[in-house]
Amino acid sequence: MKSHHFIAVVVVFTFIGLSSGYAQQTAEQLYQSALYKEEIEGELDAAINMYEMVIKQYPENRAFAAKSLLHSGICKERLGMKEAQKSYERVVHDYNDQSDIVAQAKVRLAVLNSPGDKKGFVTRRILSDASGIGANLTADGKFIIGLKSETGDVYQFDIASGQANLIKNKGPWGETNMEFDCQVLSPNGKQIVFDSFTKDWIPQVLLRNLDGSEIRTLFSEKDCYVYPLDWSNTGSILALRNKNQMNELILISTFDGSITVLTTIPSNMFMFENARFSPDGKLIAFSFICEGNPPHGDVFLMTSDGRNEIVIAGHPADDNLLGWTPDGKGLIFLSDRSGTWDIWTVRINGGKQQGEPELLKKDFGCDSGVLGIAPDGTFYYKVSTPSGGLYNGTIDLETGKILSSPTQVLTRYTGPPYNLAWSSDGKYLLYLSRRGGIGPGNNLITIRSDGTGEERILKPYLRFVNQMSWAPDGRSIYAVGITVTESGLFQIDTETSTPVKLKAQGFAPRIRGDGRTLVFLKPGLIIAKLNLDTGEESEVAKTVTLFYDLSPDGKEIVFQSDSTVKTISINGGEPKELIHGLAPHYRLQWTNDSRYILARAFSFSDQANDISKIWRIPVQGGTPLKLDLSVTNMLFFALHPDNKHFVYSVAGETKSELWVMENFLPK
Repeated sequence: MKSHHFIAVVVVFTFIGLSSGYAQQTAEQLYQSALYKEEIEGELDAAINMYEMVIKQYPENRAFAAKSLLHSGICKERLGMKEAQKSYERVVHDYNDQSDIVAQAKVRLAVLNSPGDKKGFVTRRILSDASGIGANLTADGKFIIGLKSETGDVYQFDIASGQANLIKNKGPWGETNMEFDCQVLSPNGKQIVFDSFTKDWIPQVLLRNLDGSEIRTLFSEKDCYVYPLDWSNTGSILALRNKNQMNELILISTFDGSITVLTTIPSNMFMFENARFSPDGKLIAFSFICEGNPPHGDVFLMTSDGRNEIVIAGHPADDNLLGWTPDGKGLIFLSDRSGTWDIWTVRINGGKQQGEPELLKKDFGCDSGVLGIAPDGTFYYKVSTPSGGLYNGTIDLETGKILSSPTQVLTRYTGPPYNLAWSSDGKYLLYLSRRGGIGPGNNLITIRSDGTGEERILKPYLRFVNQMSWAPDGRSIYAVGITVTESGLFQIDTETSTPVKLKAQGFAPRIRGDGRTLVFLKPGLIIAKLNLDTGEESEVAKTVTLFYDLSPDGKEIVFQSDSTVKTISINGGEPKELIHGLAPHYRLQWTNDSRYILARAFSFSDQANDISKIWRIPVQGGTPLKLDLSVTNMLFFALHPDNKHFVYSVAGETKSELWVMENFLPK
């Protein structure tokens, strides 16, 4: 990935400053730096070294020395190092005056010395760079396989040798094939089935050999989306079907493509989590998010013909199916019922639950991508850590020159924030932390104080939010949201986090200063406005992207038509052309004084490696001015209402690691 000269210089000087500054830091500062390495950056080896420096350089500061020794052990435990136990034992023996830290160390020792550990339980990292590794463990547990969206090739990783090879695609592959969401391997590992689209963008399910030969269509129907989930030994594909706003678990025959409906899923399609055949193919376990206050996930079990459906390990907490034990006598699921995300198991006999759930792995987390469980019980998963971040600086908007070079802003969560937006008074910055898929712990609505840097997280009962904007009075925000049963536009109170669903259906909501007129995008990328009091709706203009903006006074809209930036009255009429042909697409923002439009170029085809180009466009006409700010991989940019300060977020490479847990199942 390309890197811009300025960012490279910042990184170099930051590294030099950190390297030379350890000796000048206090025990607390050095400890906090190590904690950042551990929890935010995921650099466990570097964190261990820094914790050891605290212990060595500040032995008299027993509080931070004990904390450092404890966290050194935690890092070693996460890396599968046996030395973790020695670190915990040292805490108990050498720091008995630090009761809280000693208590935590004793808990860690108890877990390490539990019966599971005596049977040889081990967690270890297989690959520090697993960026090319697929998402499917073969049934024999020997390979990890994944379909590459760009080419249709199959990436095959041999677990025993650590070697990888590419199975070249011999069959057809086009733009519509790249849009698959789910891929499932056959039990013998020789074929793969995946969702796709025809050339006319009609949903379909394709089955092919790994090398792309003998490809055939299992299913295809307009406005009917089918997502493969598992493959039985008897030749049936277990899949989720979304048709006419109804979600069903179905079986698709690999012999003739016939469909059998098993059960209806009452929740939104995006609330479905997982489904798996039992090893003998007689039972099906599945999980999805159910309605509640708050909503929660449940695991269900039924026979493979859709009968005798029951809830397994029912609990008000979130439960998410991971799979079956290799012998088919138990289910494995993820749950936050203890307050942290842990792995549990429950025995199954004759299609019914036997006994209470048993804890298998504490503090597993909810972010890991589970690849599968091998016949010997070995559990494979991937851990991904995003990089990038938030930066701020100042600019002279009249000349386009940078006044103060951008510097990185420390945020609570690692990775770049999304949907940057300033409140109208400039006191708060709104963004999404931990941008990710639908589910807990992702897409956190964050309000940051510009004065203190304090971050406050809003927690509405929504499973997903996106495309946020402020109300002019700062008392609420407007966003696209998804609940358990529906999706739509929501108004979210910034104090109570209470969401209220609006009558409009669409995207990218904006609200006028009167609080009564909602501007949004209807399907078909039509800019519309809705009177929230009367329900009267009217269309304003047709655009070509999601990126438009409402002027600060609420009277005009800036949008794009082809490669032309235009403004139009909120009441419609003839649009006014501002610029043409500077870029194929733009992200658009009014300045707070309504004098200028900021147009940031972006490309759908190569956005990941774009170098930012931002123009300042006079609203009353005139020559566009390119700002003197060029940053690689810029995601979002927001100019402060003072027209001087700015922030932007940058995407970095995601660090992906392959991990394994061995002998963690009960004997």
